[in-house]
Amino acid sequence: MKFKSKEGFSLIELMVVVAIIGILSAVGVPKYQVFKAKAIVSEAQSSLAQIYTVQQGYFMDKDTYGDLSAIGFAAPSNAKYSYTMPTTGDKFTADAKYTNSGLKLASCSSSSGDQRTIDQDKTIVITTNGLLGC
Repeated sequence: MKFKSKEGFSLIELMVVVAIIGILSAVGVPKYQVFKAKAIVSEAQSSLAQIYTVQQGYFMDKDTYGDLSAIGFAAPSNAKYSYTMPTTGDKFTADAKYTNSGLKLASCSSSSGDQRTIDQDKTIVITTNGLLGC
């Protein structure tokens, strides 16, 4: 009795491929999460820079700083941060606080969030660096 040779993959070949895919995903997923965190943080940085620029123009016109509605600032529709800005006439501090706790990085032990502020002197303070402080 003669058997025909069957072509295909052996179990060992299949397991080697599964192991390679596992190694690649073990390296790729944490890197993806770090890039995602950087993108989210860049939202806050660009919005705070926008608030600062608009505030300077508003101050040149009105000789005082305005609140977010007075300067016409609206957060992006899919914003991950909430923005607040108390003003005291000749000073302002704009706050950006991370509101979406859904992003938890595998390399971080906490997901405490992220909070940044900017003032009239363009001083940027990172109060909590929860997304990138890993």
